[in-house]
Order: sequence, then C-alpha cells, then structure tokens
Amino acid sequence: MRTAAVTRPVEMLSGGQRQVVALARGATRVTGERGGVLLLDEPTAALGYEQTEQVQQLIRRLAADGIALVLVTHNLPLALAVCDRIAVLNRGRKVADVPAAETGNDELVGWITGARASMFAP
Repeated sequence: MRTAAVTRPVEMLSGGQRQVVALARGATRVTGERGGVLLLDEPTAALGYEQTEQVQQLIRRLAADGIALVLVTHNLPLALAVCDRIAVLNRGRKVADVPAAETGNDELVGWITGARASMFAP
C-alpha cells in the first residue's frame, strides 16, 4: 500500500487515500466506545482497484481490532471478502440473511434481483 506523508493536505491525496482517512476518522470515534459501530455506506464507490484494496485492508484491520462494522455495498466481492454475515434487501425488504462463508456471488445476485425466492415467509 502506498502511503502519503502525514503532512500532506487531504485535498492532495488520491481517492483511496481520502477514503482511508475518512474511515480512520470514523474508527477513532468508535474506538474505546462500548458497543461502538462504524457504518460504511458504499466505501469503495468510484474507487479504482488499488484504492479498493486499501479500503478492504483497512476494513479487515478495524474488524481485527474489535470494531463492529456495518457495510452497505453493491460490491459483492468486497462483501464476500470482509463480511461475516450478509443481509440482502430487495425493494426495501430483507430477503436473505446468511453467513458470508455459506453463500456466493450467484446466490446473492439472485436475491438482489428477485430471481431467487426470499428466505423469509411473505
């Protein structure tokens, strides 16, 4: 991971580096709080591959440090790589809630699009 000098202004950083700064700011707010949760809404949207990898590594590090994270994303490979559980919403209704290790991309796409039946009774 490439890092910039800590004295470099945020506006001079790449998109991925800015996102890492935003995540770190959020993490410092929940670190030390009992039951703190960090909500990440599309943290890799509009980022390139390298920047997405930086954010993914930071998410893993925060989770390893005991910070609870809720990740909202359409990036299924990211969700499968860093999440313990995945809940899928379709038109505002929860249609699936599964351990990430027990599902895959095709199954998730089926729930997202409605091609796969909901896990829950209507």
